[in-house]
Amino acid sequence: MTPIDLHDIVTESFQQEIQDSFAYATGFGVVFLDRAGKHIGPGSNFTKFCRCINARKDGAHCCTLSNQHAISLALKSKKPSIYVCHANLINIEIPLIYKNYYVGAITAGQVLCPEMDFYPKDAISASVNWLDDPQLAEYYKEIPVLSRQQIEAATTALMNLSNFIIQSFAYNQVVKDYADNREKLLLAEKRQLNLEHQLKLAQLDALQKQVTPHFMFNVLSSISRLLSLGEYDTASKMVDSFAHMMRYSLSDIHTGVTLEQEMTYIKNYLSIQKYRFGDLIHYRISCDEKAKKVQIPFFALQPLVENSVEHGILAKAEGGTITVHVTCTAASVLIDISDSGVGISKESLEMIQKQLVKDNLPDTSHVGLYNCYRRFMLFYKDNADFQIASKESQGTQIKIRIPY
Repeated sequence: MTPIDLHDIVTESFQQEIQDSFAYATGFGVVFLDRAGKHIGPGSNFTKFCRCINARKDGAHCCTLSNQHAISLALKSKKPSIYVCHANLINIEIPLIYKNYYVGAITAGQVLCPEMDFYPKDAISASVNWLDDPQLAEYYKEIPVLSRQQIEAATTALMNLSNFIIQSFAYNQVVKDYADNREKLLLAEKRQLNLEHQLKLAQLDALQKQVTPHFMFNVLSSISRLLSLGEYDTASKMVDSFAHMMRYSLSDIHTGVTLEQEMTYIKNYLSIQKYRFGDLIHYRISCDEKAKKVQIPFFALQPLVENSVEHGILAKAEGGTITVHVTCTAASVLIDISDSGVGISKESLEMIQKQLVKDNLPDTSHVGLYNCYRRFMLFYKDNADFQIASKESQGTQIKIRIPY
């Protein structure tokens, strides 16, 4: 396999966006590392203490050795490395692994902790005592002090973010492979129609998942805010829901899932939004026991629920309620997603309904809805019924009936 460079996985601008967002959400200094353990760029939110040390040749060398040692430990244990670096600060190392190949890492930290002795110390000692320098000694006093709970919650969030980066790259490689082989595959006439459908779904999923980093950064900011307020139980529940969402969202997009799996994802998503927006959001979820094992396309309901939250309920000053009900009859399963949000105008609703029956990609503002509709039609070979109704200021209702 051709060696993969970190720049192949994340662009310089996206690296900076990730660093800035995570640093803002947690208060940590953050920077990407190359395979040799050297910083890529100046990093984000570095303390004055660390900036001064890194500006010195001997200091930068010590930081590289510390990073190499911590990455080695993380690769062996297959877990994030939290350790006390050569400058006596808490640091976190998360290796980035693609197909068992180490491509680089994300490091965060530059903080102190009341329980410093809980974490292992770097075996590589600095050649100088940095605090002998009066200026560095003053800067050391400005370093933030965080609790173990804050450090370990941030580690979990950073690990989820790292997994997302690698899985997104793997997903994009699959899409690229489809594109590279498109001409060859089209020669197989019997597979032509299916290939075109799969390529279209790949385009739709790529557009849909562009918003995921922004949602992630918002969640991280909310977790950080809860930790700063000492709401550790709530923050822990939010991290747990977020981790479950990430694991599900990185599944194979071309496989079917059970209604129970999709409903669990939706419940985690809505619980996080409830933590973030409080009384602006209320929700009710129910599913007949018989319907739980029914297969549906992966991620087929999530865009509808997200639309209800983002464009329906949160667009209303007083907020509202979203309900997701799944019921069974002898011959079919009915999925009902309703919200009491701002609704859709008659003209916009008519345009959306027309777009749903066309076989071309609509404007990106409705890509999630179109994606859901096409997935059900392909999965059930046009035997699904998909209806959308809405009234301005009253809300929107989507009903999906599938064979049982």
